[in-house]
Amino acid sequence: MKENIGFIGLGKMGLPMAKNLLKNGYHVFGSDVNENALIELRALGGNTGNMKEWIHKVQYVVLMLPSSVIVNKVVEEIIDSRSLVPLQDQNSLMIIDMSSSYPADTKENSRKLEPYNICFVDAPVSGGVKKAVDGTLTIMAGGSAEQFEKCKRLLCALGSNISLVGPSGSGHLIKAINNYLSATHLLASCEAVQLLENFGVEPEKAINVINQSTGRSGSTEYKFPSFILTETYNSGFSLELIKKDIGMASQLFKDADAATSLPEIVFQKFSEASIALDKEADHTEINKFVSNYLLKRGIINDENEKVVPGGSGSGNDVRPGGVRQF
Repeated sequence: MKENIGFIGLGKMGLPMAKNLLKNGYHVFGSDVNENALIELRALGGNTGNMKEWIHKVQYVVLMLPSSVIVNKVVEEIIDSRSLVPLQDQNSLMIIDMSSSYPADTKENSRKLEPYNICFVDAPVSGGVKKAVDGTLTIMAGGSAEQFEKCKRLLCALGSNISLVGPSGSGHLIKAINNYLSATHLLASCEAVQLLENFGVEPEKAINVINQSTGRSGSTEYKFPSFILTETYNSGFSLELIKKDIGMASQLFKDADAATSLPEIVFQKFSEASIALDKEADHTEINKFVSNYLLKRGIINDENEKVVPGGSGSGNDVRPGGVRQF
């Protein structure tokens, strides 16, 4: 018989994940501030209600929340709710934090929950909404081997590439670094493709060549064809959330006294974009921001002629004074 699962955070990622738990035979008790998400979960056979109503019925609680601040608040609420029942009468409970949380907070939450007979595993995900729907997420878990084995079957209902990467906090650490790398690839790709377009190279042709070459990345192979070249910008992952993850990674580098400025540069660019773009902007809309700031500047070519990118696009006309228009 499958266990009872509490699921807090039924957003763009959380709701399809909760649905997959239902499909795999788990009994799901969901909580969220969005009533429409709760209605949708109930329509599929899920239970909903205030966490205090079901916390003593479940063996696991999955968290899929926007920030560490909210995760920390929910952890305190779970402790308060469990404290109302004598320890000897409490069922065993494991909290699985699948949010993008700060690793230091994760370790502290794990330590804090131990006296209450509550295990805490960090298991953030990668793959976006599409893989959340398909149940093929990549899941990077932090915790003990015993804890990982205990929740692995549940995680297999949500993902297809599941790894225990280290002790408590390790999953969230890798997630932050992964999203920093993803954002850096995306920013560099947007700048590169915009520069090529300024010289008259069609973005589609540029991406096709790059994807057959060593400069390819997840951004050029998936995000450009799916969301940027189509101008749909609907990956399901917001600019605000990836900015938060980049900022987290940047702080981790600072905490480690790492002699690098790149994380802060990338964070600054995404911070500027979040101000310039709509509040609800998708993270792939960084391309719009890049298009605005990457100015067309004159450069010198091999014939010592000044090249003016972004001209006719023909690449073979030379203007008076030795200036070639591209």
